[in-house]
Amino acid sequence: MNTRLSSQETDACLWLLERALLQIRAACWSRDIEKAEAIADAFHNLPRLLIGTPETWTIAGFERLFLGGLVAKYPEFAGLRQELRARLSKN
Repeated sequence: MNTRLSSQETDACLWLLERALLQIRAACWSRDIEKAEAIADAFHNLPRLLIGTPETWTIAGFERLFLGGLVAKYPEFAGLRQELRARLSKN
């Protein structure tokens, strides 16, 4: 696991990954392959952040590079970004 992430950050990333997988499944059920591909493309790198390679990756970088692009294309996923931020700001 990525030792640079706190347990709260790791939990937030795992929560986000779970939500993404559910959204991929829902997109497949509705036969929206383009949306399923976009979600998978945004989230396939999240396990690397959790593992810690490359070492320069951060949650903020993931959010900016991958989640931001998904939300720009599919605004209905803005709630994922909001929930991630809420989970990261919990004390």
